[in-house]
Amino acid sequence: MSWLLYNLIGVFFRIGIKPCYDIQVDGLENYSESPTSLVVANHKRDLDSVLIASLLYYHNGFLPPSKPISFMADENLFQPGFLGNWIKGPKLLKRALQPLSLNYILKKLHAHPIGKLDFHSVPVHDALRIIKENDDDHELREVIKEEALEKLLEESSFGSPDMTISEFFELEGYPRKKIDSRNFMSEFRKAVKKSKLGAVKDQLSKFVQLLNDGAIIYITPEGTLTQNGMLGQLKDSLLILIDEAEPDVTVVPTNITYDLTNKGKTRIFVNLGEEMRELEKYDRKERSSRLRKTILGLTTINLGQLGSYHLKSFKEAGRDKIKLDEFYEKVLDDLEYFERQGYNLDDRLSSREGADKRWRSFIDYCLEREVLENEGNARYGDEEVLTLSSDLGYDQTEIPRGYRRDPINYCANEIIALEKVGLINL
Repeated sequence: MSWLLYNLIGVFFRIGIKPCYDIQVDGLENYSESPTSLVVANHKRDLDSVLIASLLYYHNGFLPPSKPISFMADENLFQPGFLGNWIKGPKLLKRALQPLSLNYILKKLHAHPIGKLDFHSVPVHDALRIIKENDDDHELREVIKEEALEKLLEESSFGSPDMTISEFFELEGYPRKKIDSRNFMSEFRKAVKKSKLGAVKDQLSKFVQLLNDGAIIYITPEGTLTQNGMLGQLKDSLLILIDEAEPDVTVVPTNITYDLTNKGKTRIFVNLGEEMRELEKYDRKERSSRLRKTILGLTTINLGQLGSYHLKSFKEAGRDKIKLDEFYEKVLDDLEYFERQGYNLDDRLSSREGADKRWRSFIDYCLEREVLENEGNARYGDEEVLTLSSDLGYDQTEIPRGYRRDPINYCANEIIALEKVGLINL
């Protein structure tokens, strides 16, 4: 049953994603399915895990599926009410989904929960769940200090301080709000910290055992989605798994990139590098640095990144008028530079015709997003000139999650990240 469900969901995802996304996959020949492997990737969007797991599972085609991939998943996904809180839609739909749990499906997909060791700003639902499971079903006023509780109830637009934790979950689901840990009564704050630390240690030990049993595990060592396009610091959990597993661990470095700044379907680039072995011989700092550089070096370069990089540079130089021909020549020069350096490129850019088409889509995107403005078809000599907005299309109304609010800076940072670690010099 588990095998059948894994295959059904995998096939559904591989086929169902095609109308919404174009996918370019490179480096699959580097994936050997070695037992006791960690597929280590950056984390851009929520669908990363299922996308990469299905790509690797069917890397030889649909008929001879490979070994199923196990993966780490935020422990909140396993809680009842997460789906209702995560999905966008009318309140009635969200309320109807609150009792549902993804726990059964996630386990059949070989997903295993992992928590975050952040004791300063904690998810409300996470802390309350721990308190309820480890202590009692207290009233909210017994757990949360008055000022913070008042704000929480205002945001929820219902309820009272004497509502129990169970009643709060019944009405609110599992809200993705965070609260300063100092706003919990001291005895509960200590209990949450102790319980959280013990739970994460237990979770990591389960992943070590999976590796000892020869499993292949997908892990995003940043621990969360990147908010600005940069690759975050790698968490200790990855290094602990490499240290604690009894067999030598094979690391499959992987980079996932999204071409976001275009009109039409988003293109996704997945690039797998050569497998890395014997990492345990390096100290943790050196190991982390090597892994980080390797993942960044697998970035697939696309025109949206380079266009965004130059728009950001123009803004920082104080320019507000952009000659399109000059702008495009800079982008083409950079494409040649990355090709000489051996970087993976968007295959649509292999011809001048393909690059021209992608360039026009990028400019159209910038005009629609009001990153660039065409003031009466302004021209300078024989060149079209556009006005660069002062905020690069920053939109306060978009959710502050990932690229949506600030896409130009987000995409530019994917190139800047390579500069910061010394991989390129534009």
